[in-house]
Order: sequence, then C-alpha cells, then structure tokens
Amino acid sequence: MLDLATPKQNLSTSNLSTETSVPAPAAKLKPKEHGAYAILGIPIVTALAIAGPSVVGACVAVAAVTGFLAHEPLLVSLGHRGSRAQRTTPAASRRLAVLLFVTLACGTMAVAMGSNVVRWSLAGCGILAVASFALAIAGKHKTLGGQLFGVVGLSVACVPIMLAGGFAVSTTHEAWATWLIGFAATTMAVRGVIAAQKRHSRWLHWTTLAGLSLLVAGLTLASFRLPIATLPMLTMSWYLMLDPPPAKQLKRVGWTLVVGTIASAAWMTYALTPWTN
Repeated sequence: MLDLATPKQNLSTSNLSTETSVPAPAAKLKPKEHGAYAILGIPIVTALAIAGPSVVGACVAVAAVTGFLAHEPLLVSLGHRGSRAQRTTPAASRRLAVLLFVTLACGTMAVAMGSNVVRWSLAGCGILAVASFALAIAGKHKTLGGQLFGVVGLSVACVPIMLAGGFAVSTTHEAWATWLIGFAATTMAVRGVIAAQKRHSRWLHWTTLAGLSLLVAGLTLASFRLPIATLPMLTMSWYLMLDPPPAKQLKRVGWTLVVGTIASAAWMTYALTPWTN
C-alpha cells in the first residue's frame, strides 16, 4: 500500500531545512540614537563655521564623528544588541577597529599640531569619550543621567575646534555651556513627550525646563550674550511639553527640535562672527 505520509514528511523536513538555512539579516551598525546626530553634528558645524578652516579643527571633527560611529559596532561586538546580532554581524568588529584607528589617528594629529590649551581640551574630550563608552558598555546610556552625560560628551568637540580657531577660553566655554543648556532642554522635552504617552508624571521635566529657562534669563541679564541663542530650542521644547504629539507622530518631535537647534546655531554663528562684533 502506498504511504502518502512519507512525501509530506519529507516535504515538511525539506521546507524546515530550507527555512533554517536562510541566514538571519545582519544587524545595522549605524547608531540608533537619532537625536545624537544633531547633538554631535550641529555644534561641530557651527564651530567650524565661526572658527574657520584649520587642520586641527578638521582632525577633531573627524575624530568626533568616527568615535561616535564606533558606538554601535562596539555594542554589537560585545553582545549588547543580542547574541543573534553579534553572531550574524562579523563585520562589527572590523568596522569598530577601523573607526577607532581613525579616531586615534586624527586625535593624535590634533594633539601634535594644537596649542597647549587645545591639547588640554582634547585630553578632556578623551576622558569624556572613554566615560561615554563605559556607560554604553554598562547599558546605562538610555537612562536620564546617561543621556545628559551623552549631551556633554557629544557636544564637547566644539571646544577644541573653537580654541584652535583662536577664540578665547571664556568665549569657548560660554558657547559650550550654551549648547549644554539647549540640549538639556530638548532632552527633557523628548523624555517628557514619552512620559506623557505612558501617562507617567512629568513634574521633573516641567521643573527642569523651567529652571533652564530661568537660567538663560539670568545669564542674559548678567550680560552673557550667547545663552539667549538657546531661545529657539527652549521654545520648541516648551511647545512639545505643552502639546505632546501621539506615538504615531514621534518623527514630528525630532524634526521640531532639529529646526530649533539649527535656528540656535544660526543665532550663535551670527553672534560670534567677527564682523558682527
């Protein structure tokens, strides 16, 4: 008698074999924290625009970007994106090695060619970079403290670029502090939007944003000229806190804050351009 179960069993086994033989897609090696692109890139572009072109500034910019891009390959290589991503993405270790080599090479060149004050600032950048990698390895980079520390580590690249362009230490620190205030506000706004979607308390977000706004007002009254440049970022942050979009419109949050950040960058560029002073 003909056994009809055998072909079906063989077919099922064949299909299972075919399915299991299909390789899993490799993990993406670009940083997933999209807001970090703006926190890193806009201060760098602004610093290069106002400081003018220089070899040291270019080396710092490249080192900062490649160091940032090494973040995701590092997490994948260490298994922090899951064992499957680690297993299916052998290119992560190679990309990590290349990016770290470029970072160290450009950083070393900037140290060799920069002035003493630039070297000290680069030492600080290196310490912050190591601390940022340590936070990522520990899995703390998505906490509030980790994100605020990320703002510090990502935006600091503007300091050696401005110093290499001849800006005074006081002006450079004021510009960096201005970015820290603005990005702290946008970070709290994003977390406030997420808290609103989850129906969590937002008192910390409200009080922090109010405190940052009062800080800008106080610094402006004290004759500091750059903190007022955060006004577009603060405005967009208040807008998102007052009218948080639904989950389906989260892209609106990102683009709203990017617009505010670019406006603040333009304001700061105008304020620090020699012919406007």
